[in-house]
Amino acid sequence: MDRSELAREWADALAQVIYVAHARDHVEGELATALDALAGAAQREPYAEQPVLDVAERLVALGFAGSECLDVTIKVLGERMPKLSGVADLIGLPGRLVDVFGSLARGLAEGMRQRLFSEQEGLTLALIRARENAENALRDSEARFEEVFSTSSVGMAITNLDLGIVRTNRALADILEHRRGKLAATRLDEVFHPDDTDYLRLRYQVLLEEDALPFRERRRLVKNDGEEALVHLSASVLRTPAGTPTYFVTTVEDVSDRHFLENQLQFQATHDALTGLANRQRFVGKLEEALSDQNTADELTVLHLDLDGFHAVNDGLGREAGDRLLRTVAMRLNEVFADENATVARFDGDEFGVLVEHRPTTPTSATMATRINEELAEPVFVGDHGVAATATIAVLHQPTPGTTPADLLRATDITLRRLKQTGRRQWGMVDEQQNEADRELFHLASSMPGAWENGEIELEYQPVVSYATGKVAAVQAMLRWDHPDGSLDHDRCLQVLAETGFSLPIGRWMLGHACADLKDMPGRPVLYVELTREFAGDPDLVATVRAVLADTSLVPEQLQVGMPVQALCMRDGLAEDNLHVLADIGVAVVLYEFGTTSGDLACLEDLPVRAVKMASRVVARVADEGSLFTRVVRDLVPLVQGSGATVLVGDVDGADQFEWWRAVGADQAQGAHVGLPGLPVDIPSS
Repeated sequence: MDRSELAREWADALAQVIYVAHARDHVEGELATALDALAGAAQREPYAEQPVLDVAERLVALGFAGSECLDVTIKVLGERMPKLSGVADLIGLPGRLVDVFGSLARGLAEGMRQRLFSEQEGLTLALIRARENAENALRDSEARFEEVFSTSSVGMAITNLDLGIVRTNRALADILEHRRGKLAATRLDEVFHPDDTDYLRLRYQVLLEEDALPFRERRRLVKNDGEEALVHLSASVLRTPAGTPTYFVTTVEDVSDRHFLENQLQFQATHDALTGLANRQRFVGKLEEALSDQNTADELTVLHLDLDGFHAVNDGLGREAGDRLLRTVAMRLNEVFADENATVARFDGDEFGVLVEHRPTTPTSATMATRINEELAEPVFVGDHGVAATATIAVLHQPTPGTTPADLLRATDITLRRLKQTGRRQWGMVDEQQNEADRELFHLASSMPGAWENGEIELEYQPVVSYATGKVAAVQAMLRWDHPDGSLDHDRCLQVLAETGFSLPIGRWMLGHACADLKDMPGRPVLYVELTREFAGDPDLVATVRAVLADTSLVPEQLQVGMPVQALCMRDGLAEDNLHVLADIGVAVVLYEFGTTSGDLACLEDLPVRAVKMASRVVARVADEGSLFTRVVRDLVPLVQGSGATVLVGDVDGADQFEWWRAVGADQAQGAHVGLPGLPVDIPSS
């Protein structure tokens, strides 16, 4: 996120709670400047508070001086600054932002207080001077003075130069909880906190110097019951026209509630509002501390949880029920780890994290994961419905030295995704070797769209040979990625493509490009293109095929499309509908990945497929001649042919494989033994 965008969002939020008489462009410009200063403060090492206090002072000067402005400012910046360019990658970001937001809250609170005090003090001094100097309007002046002094919500005291009390108002008595609205003390220094008394006496004496300025400080006073009152204390001196000091004027504002608000805002910046648990930023900060050299724990364990099927509660019973379940999960996680030195956090949505710094009695990772699911399985009733949760849990025990919080959470996140694919209520340890392979896959997936746009992904073609004639019966279009770190073959490209959202556009490009290339192939063999699961179920597939055939002047009989069995088993039935229409217009459909699911034969019996292609796993497994699986495959080939479909065998890499499939009656073969992938001009003539 850039700063101009965040400045606009900040200005929008402030406009909802306050009106200021400034042009919108001016406001956004000022807020953008403020963001630069806040980001600079977060980046500075060591941290310096003054630039943030200057920002707060400028915000107050602009008119953003209410508790609502403070609230929306902390909310917007707390959510968006961690994503701000130049800030997001800072080490120790949560702690830095807590410092910045704390200083900003204090600065805004101080600015608001000074504004109020300036107004009150100015009015008070004006009335007092008017009382002394305006002899002709003495009675009116005294009336105005009495009204302000008596009814002000700010405590006031007029004392002589020895701090003896001349007069106080009811507000001061209320702040210090003295009954009947009257202060019992006869001297102002009697209500100073003992730790501050000597210092404050000195400060009042400094006011008597000719050029001394009023002072404003946060101090403690002593209430009637002996408890402390946190206040902002402001003092100035009244002088005669000749400049001789006569009285001290002291104003007192109770800021205990404001202090509580500041603490609350700091808490909200680091905690989840729904559950009260630490949020992701605070969890990352705790991880940084735990992974640092200063940590004294012998062992560390991080558990990353994702609730199973949480959307069913949200969608079935409503978000109120979902929120109730999340709060219950938070409470039970706290109970599970109550006896451990642990930090429990809610990351986002239905994800939670637990950092455990081991003690001698800390249980094993398996025990902790089991206990979590046992506790979560106890239903909580929402109305008449008893809802419960289970969790899939990725566990990382004893991170390797030098691991950063980002690396650690990325590792658990990858493991969590892999576990979710195997079912629910799973837990597993982070496998560094597998995670490294997954990270490589995801890295390739993230760069694949750009590679396709830059022309790094091309097509090559592998011949499909007829057992009966020994000639090329068709050619299969295959992807090849000329990656800078090494070329990726078709199977690896498909594996990477499955992790992107580009299966449809690349599939359409592949189909159109392959049909165009067919014109350059010797003898113009039949073109075979395998569709991904997503492309096979694309509602626009038939229209795409028709358009490609028309654009390349091909007849339907020149094209075969492969559909995976898994796509035809989907509940929506879109792939099945596409298959029927393609068959009707004359495009042959090949059922590939055959022999791996229970619905294979049902699809073959119910759908107008022209051929089946045996799955690679089937081809690789038939080496053991005496196995039950091999005998089943022997019987499967004539069954398929009896239905009217031909049998294509892929990945035939050796002469023994080639002859075995010839012996069982396969119709066509494809693989390294019969021809490697190549350019269109390299395909042998049929």
